Amino acid sequence: MDVQKEKIKFTKMRAAGAIIVTAAVLLAAGLAVKGEGMDVAFLATMLISAAIMDLIILFQIQFGRIISVILCVLLPAGAFFALENYTHVITDLDVSIIILNLLFFYFLYGFMTFLCGSVRIGYIIATLLPMLFGLANYFVVSFRGSPIVPWDLLSIGTAASVANNYSFTLQWKQALVVLMFLWILVFAGGTSLKVHKKKIRLSGALAFALCLFAYLSGIQKSQVQSFFGMDTILFTPNVLYRNNGIAAAFLGNLRFLHIEEPDGYSQARTKEIEAEYSAAEPLTEQSGGSSAETDVAQNTDRDLTECPNVVVIMDEAFSDLSVWGDFETSEEVMPFFKMMQEEAIGGEVYVSVKGGNTANTEFELLTGDSMAFLPVGSIPYQQYINEKTPSVASQLKSLGYSATAIHPYNASGWDRNVVYDLFGFDEFLSLKNFVSPHKMRGYVSDRAAFDKIIEVYEDKEEDERKFIFLVTMQNHGGYSKASPDFDSYLKLTGVKQKTTSVLATEKYLTLMNETDRALQDLILYFKEQEEPTIVLMFGDHQPSDYITNVIQRICNVKSEETLDYAQQGYRVPFLIWSNYGLKHQYYDGISVNYLGGILMDAAGLPLSGYQKFLSDLMKKFPVVNANVYRDSDGTFYSYGEDEEKESGLSDYRILQYNHLVDGKHRDDSFFGTSPN
Repeated sequence: MDVQKEKIKFTKMRAAGAIIVTAAVLLAAGLAVKGEGMDVAFLATMLISAAIMDLIILFQIQFGRIISVILCVLLPAGAFFALENYTHVITDLDVSIIILNLLFFYFLYGFMTFLCGSVRIGYIIATLLPMLFGLANYFVVSFRGSPIVPWDLLSIGTAASVANNYSFTLQWKQALVVLMFLWILVFAGGTSLKVHKKKIRLSGALAFALCLFAYLSGIQKSQVQSFFGMDTILFTPNVLYRNNGIAAAFLGNLRFLHIEEPDGYSQARTKEIEAEYSAAEPLTEQSGGSSAETDVAQNTDRDLTECPNVVVIMDEAFSDLSVWGDFETSEEVMPFFKMMQEEAIGGEVYVSVKGGNTANTEFELLTGDSMAFLPVGSIPYQQYINEKTPSVASQLKSLGYSATAIHPYNASGWDRNVVYDLFGFDEFLSLKNFVSPHKMRGYVSDRAAFDKIIEVYEDKEEDERKFIFLVTMQNHGGYSKASPDFDSYLKLTGVKQKTTSVLATEKYLTLMNETDRALQDLILYFKEQEEPTIVLMFGDHQPSDYITNVIQRICNVKSEETLDYAQQGYRVPFLIWSNYGLKHQYYDGISVNYLGGILMDAAGLPLSGYQKFLSDLMKKFPVVNANVYRDSDGTFYSYGEDEEKESGLSDYRILQYNHLVDGKHRDDSFFGTSPN
């Protein structure tokens, strides 16, 4: 009876396996049809394969010892091949890199086999890991333009909160990769090799665990990376993953979980640098009006009522895609913003991210620090901000301002509910503080977010000065998903074939136009106010590649693997306007870390020693972001390319390490004073 029950149980498990395989094939095929359209040949291949796999599972076909041994050798290599083909092709890899990645797969499969005591169970579990990781990585690359890095695991909650606003689709290539993984799972399920003796199982599991540990430790060391010829130039994460293999690149990035102390760092050297910039004062008189506000904030003892209210808007995915070339639209995309750029202070900033990781642009603005000296793909808000840290907010508070942060979404996103307090903000208004706001695509609109700025401004005391920092949500990714509360009216007039990506691009451009209209109303409001007010607005990054690729095709832009070309995808516009008049100035290419000092200078407020240092550095290196730096001659360099040139950034590295890591020995007053 017990034997009969076991047979029934085993049969049910086989039936469940067949159902799962069929469902996976149909889901992958459905996502491919949704993404690329019907392809009869590919669809037939997948359906026939599903039928054959179901027969193998249901009829309990098991392979003999010899075939099982052969499969033990081939299946890990097959999983490695499939994983790479999610986002690129294995021919991109050198032989030494292939060997390096294969070592990990064989160690992983060996460990799981001895741990489970069965090739069948161990190989199934070991195959599911790269299968699911690779699929997740493909979607992440599609949405934000860069692959998964180790510290993304800290952002799962943030990612999940916006996932329903994205359209998950596959290309047929990726659907076939899923099919290949399913075949590997089926073949693994047919193997008959087992490890019965407990001592052998434990010894084998321990041996392979040690191999995995040695692998993880070794792949983070420069000697091992050099031996295997790994790409160590931090150009972009996509290039690293393509050149090093997904597994090796991801595991190699573990070395960046901690910030290494820069060469030459010491308390004494930090004090030497700070001594050159200790006096905090505005560099220039940016205001050009004739009112009393033109002499605003010339010293720290000024009357606070003469100081301007400071409003900063970091607008989600706000960018000017004409950086890729000229293209025709049914109406101008952002006419008001461009007009204001020509009248006040404006320009282009090169950010460190594209298509996502908004918090990193925010971090660079508020701290003056650069992602250049942090682990590639890291999120400082979640990794490094764990104590009171000087910021623009604490700097303005030291001058008597009150500071309010606004983000019309979940407060916990990117740990803002923790970080804003550590930066010195008095209050944080999140989605819960918006009552029945106007929305677009399910997100609070920029118009509603700008109205919240006005509400905060009008609620303050008459003699109070406010620093209001807003991070918007209206233009967040997910442009290809249908939105009942939003219709695109701005069209790409030169494009006849309205594909899914073209329609998504038209939606994105319409959103840019909506932001432009909302900004105009906000500026008109503050123009009528008597209190001096200065407004900084900029974008956090360009949209994902599936939007920018459309514009590149229209503009006949050919893809080039050059630093200049790549950085076009990291350019976003900025504007600084005031209701008391500013002398027009245009910055043709700086990085976000300089914006805080430029804003303080434009407001006539005293600069911190750190901002004065950055102002001098900007003359030599106007762009310092996570991907590249650019010198005063306009030449871009990748990190590690020219050590002599890069040595000019050594003092910046030292100050940033002191600011961000060595808080115990930090002079908070140099960085803008510590939050209360």
